[in-house]
Amino acid sequence: MKALKLSGKHDEFAKKFAAKDAIFMGPLHEPAGAADMAKLASSEKMAALLKTDIDVVIDDITQLGDTVIERCTITAKLPTGEKTGWSLAVWVKEGGSWKIRNSCTTFKAPIPQ
Repeated sequence: MKALKLSGKHDEFAKKFAAKDAIFMGPLHEPAGAADMAKLASSEKMAALLKTDIDVVIDDITQLGDTVIERCTITAKLPTGEKTGWSLAVWVKEGGSWKIRNSCTTFKAPIPQ
């Protein structure tokens, strides 16, 4: 997974790991399907973020039949400093392979004063 992301093969990543009708939600974009996420990931807007050193730690995985819920902590080392975030993904068995059905990522932000 990481190799495909780092190599910029976002369309290939989407085909291999996104389930039919998958939705990806994050703090930098509206909810998006796999094809739209691949386009966004390839955009100039996201280029700097994709080069960022990102560490992902799986905090919990729960399997319920053909569904898996995965919770992670994300640490991104940005030029402006280290940011901590979290992700929650729902994986489903599709065509004999595990694929992401829904993914939601958020990062800690200061409370507005």
